[in-house]
Amino acid sequence: MEEIIKVENLKKSFGNTIVLKDISFSVHKGKVLSVIGPSGSGKSTMLRCISQLETVNDGTITICGKTLVKNGIYVPKNELHEISLKSGMVFQNFNLFPHYSVLQNVTDAQIHVLKKSKEEAVDVAMALLKRMGLESKANNYPCELSGGQQQRVSIARALALKPEVLLFDEPTSALDPELTGEILAVIKDLAAEKMTMVVVTHEIAFARDISDYLIFMDGGLVIEEGKPEAVINNPQNERTKAFLSRFANAYRANAF
Repeated sequence: MEEIIKVENLKKSFGNTIVLKDISFSVHKGKVLSVIGPSGSGKSTMLRCISQLETVNDGTITICGKTLVKNGIYVPKNELHEISLKSGMVFQNFNLFPHYSVLQNVTDAQIHVLKKSKEEAVDVAMALLKRMGLESKANNYPCELSGGQQQRVSIARALALKPEVLLFDEPTSALDPELTGEILAVIKDLAAEKMTMVVVTHEIAFARDISDYLIFMDGGLVIEEGKPEAVINNPQNERTKAFLSRFANAYRANAF
């Protein structure tokens, strides 16, 4: 099966603080990898390294068969740009342009990065907004939307560039509990359509139900990994057990 993302021995430090000590994993086409773990475990930094928002200190990242960085050495800038288009990032705090309308937020990168005509970009954007249930909000500004609506716009913006893989960084952490469900439903629909995804999340039951594979990170390391029902319902590592014990009532109520 085709590997969309392959990460080998990834290391990242900020000054004297080691955030990623030695991370390795792969994601295959059409599969969903969920990453769980406590705050500060390196989950978001790992995603930011894949999406080129952070530079690595050492290790290798390959996306769609193209090497982004090998043993800490990056490929030339023109190749970096090409590889960057293979992945789309959805941030926990939406990262929409506040001075752009919803439609402009979804068309901007299509026009300036993919060099599409405005007409073609608008067609793509409106189709995606309709899919997200936001067709009527095209001329609104982000401040006029709920958090859930803003996050759906950011998902539409990421999809507009037709990436091979979507990276979600705690996509519901900035939302009120009642708005979380609508974003999880969108991600579940994308999974049903076999969109390749890496989802960093604190929604344990959701991670169990949607994922093909699951990683538990702590202290910059992969502590435990495997099929989600095995890791969550029957963890082997003591650190994993301690972390998941806080969510026991939530996931046992929906256990397999």
